[in-house]
Amino acid sequence: MAASITPEPDLTPIFATPEPLLSLFPEAPERKALLSELHALLASASALAPLPERLAWLERMVRWLRAGGAVPSRRGMLTPVESPGSARLRLLVEVLSQVPVWREAVSDVLRTVLTETSALRLLSEPGLPTGRGLLGDFAARLGQRLVPAVADERDLASWLWRLFPDAAGAAWLEELADEHVSALRELLGPACFAPLTAAVEDTVAVLASRASALGLGGDVLARLPPAPLTDSAFVQLPRACEALCAAVRAGASEQDLGPERAACAEVIAGCRAAARTVLHHLHAHAVDTDLVYRMELLGHVLDRLEALLWLLAPDGSHSPPCAAVRMLASLVRAHAQGRSLAGLFRGSVRCISRRIFEHTGEVGRHYITQGPDDYHRMVSAAAGGGLITTGTAAFKLLIGFAALPLFFQGLAASANYAISFLLIQLLGFTLSTKQPSMTAAALAASLDVEAGDKGMRSLVEHLACITRSQLASVFGNLGAVVTAVTFVGIALQALWGQSLLERHEAEYVVRSMHPFRSGTLPFAALTGVLLWCSSVFGGWLENWVHYRRIPEALARHPGVIHLLGETRARKLGSALARHACGLGANVSLGVLLGMTPAVGSFFGLPLDVRHVTLSAGTLTFAGAALGPERLLTPDFLWAVVGLFLVGVVNLGVSFSLGLSAAVRARGLEPVGFLRLARVVLAGGIRSLSDFVLPPQHLLPARRPTSPYGVRSAARPRAAHRPGQGGTVHH
Repeated sequence: MAASITPEPDLTPIFATPEPLLSLFPEAPERKALLSELHALLASASALAPLPERLAWLERMVRWLRAGGAVPSRRGMLTPVESPGSARLRLLVEVLSQVPVWREAVSDVLRTVLTETSALRLLSEPGLPTGRGLLGDFAARLGQRLVPAVADERDLASWLWRLFPDAAGAAWLEELADEHVSALRELLGPACFAPLTAAVEDTVAVLASRASALGLGGDVLARLPPAPLTDSAFVQLPRACEALCAAVRAGASEQDLGPERAACAEVIAGCRAAARTVLHHLHAHAVDTDLVYRMELLGHVLDRLEALLWLLAPDGSHSPPCAAVRMLASLVRAHAQGRSLAGLFRGSVRCISRRIFEHTGEVGRHYITQGPDDYHRMVSAAAGGGLITTGTAAFKLLIGFAALPLFFQGLAASANYAISFLLIQLLGFTLSTKQPSMTAAALAASLDVEAGDKGMRSLVEHLACITRSQLASVFGNLGAVVTAVTFVGIALQALWGQSLLERHEAEYVVRSMHPFRSGTLPFAALTGVLLWCSSVFGGWLENWVHYRRIPEALARHPGVIHLLGETRARKLGSALARHACGLGANVSLGVLLGMTPAVGSFFGLPLDVRHVTLSAGTLTFAGAALGPERLLTPDFLWAVVGLFLVGVVNLGVSFSLGLSAAVRARGLEPVGFLRLARVVLAGGIRSLSDFVLPPQHLLPARRPTSPYGVRSAARPRAAHRPGQGGTVHH
């Protein structure tokens, strides 16, 4: 083993040329170039050289160590299981053990470099941003990419990042054998690494102060149980760390450091518990990405602080040299990951995404039917939404053929959609495209099933409920809108003698719905994306309203109380709390659907939207204008096919985006499609029929449900109304 190497008599004089070095490895003459390179490196080591030259020498040495290729070994020195990363380190240890002057030269070079450079930034910054907040750190990282910082030769971090620019360096450090690392440290002596001890103490003080500042923020304390500030773990953390550092400086043994180590461990555990309490509060109420970001940063700071404390005062369970190399590898990996702009947002955005999709899933459960009564109520609510959409489709056609300026055309269309969606929500109706992004989030939780037929059968039953609920909504929407538009067309023809559309306008509508000769299908996919985006915005607004406590602020606002009275002010706040998600999603969807064609025309892009219910209304208006004789022509039949495909694309894109986003936010593994299909088909025809029609007989023991079959213990059955609290997609 390399760790058991004992220096042999001084053979320095005979190592003036590479030949004596080659004689130590007679069984490997083909390795002459490798040994000659090592001889040249060791012979050129000088602690009297300027700092840049010593750094360059260390860089050449590390690059030689990282180079690949077979490595010779003295007889009896070969490690049984040796990774390629540590082979050259073993060779270096073997050579230094034979030549004391080289050993002293390498030790002096490393000691003087560590003395004349600062390791504070190396130990305190990688993986630990400055704490300026999410957007502040994003701007800092972006600035470093655009304008790289000037390297400081007295900053050890700058040299190390140049030497290990990516995670490959961390992988090499992790491959180094512990026995070789320990042997090298024993050969070079403790005095060589003494400057690092002072750097570790300084870093401990910096990180303890940073963790204390993060934990004593006002928004953090507001989410912790009331307690005297002096009892806070964040107040006690710097004191405990300083006590441990003082004991180390006083020369206390590992056994004597036991009380100080235990005190630091207890305080750090208290800080972690407080951070978990804050995150649990955020998950239960509302999420703020900046606060989540700071709590994640606090966790990383505590991890680094704990590792440095145990490196400074080891407890005997790990070898300090090996622990130092593992920490260096983690620093290199953290620096490589710290340059990623996407990684900066990943943790914080995942937290708020989970909150948004959990709320969206709660709303989506209101649109899942189980029994026949729920199914019939869904059809009735969808029919009501289809009736209101009749007016929306009529105004859409009038606005579209009015030849308004682009901005006012988009503004008028946005107002038409938004008012219609809000009206549908207030009346308790629904539309088919409201459901996919919502029910997908509700389905995401069911995807985390264990292997076995029981879990899969439960998932299939849930999927069947979602599918038939969606079909019920589509049937109700399309049946109502087609019927209503037909009667409107007949009434207009009887009263005014003309239809809503001119003949050439009706022909344009029919041509625009052709599935292959127009952009109907891409526009339908774009509409599905907009539908999903609106649900995300609605969930975000609901979270923001609750985080900022807007309902309470409105209920206590002097101006609102003076205008409406105290009772109405409270009702206004409660209404905003209930309908924030629907309000944000409906208005945002109206703006997205109305302004997208206008913005596309402004930039010369052929963008448009295709929604199944609105498209059904406009196509029916066109059919009423063309007359019965044109309804069986190929162009109109192709338009009907296009309408069917629009519905499939709308629902499929919105559901897919909602499901994938919810699955990622929850950190789940989706169930394989083939496995799911096998369980569905194994259920037979009866199982397949449940995807279209509700079962006629349900188990009598059921918890209270919402009108759409949602098991709910929070509100009584009568408190639910179709479409309440969710987004209304048109």
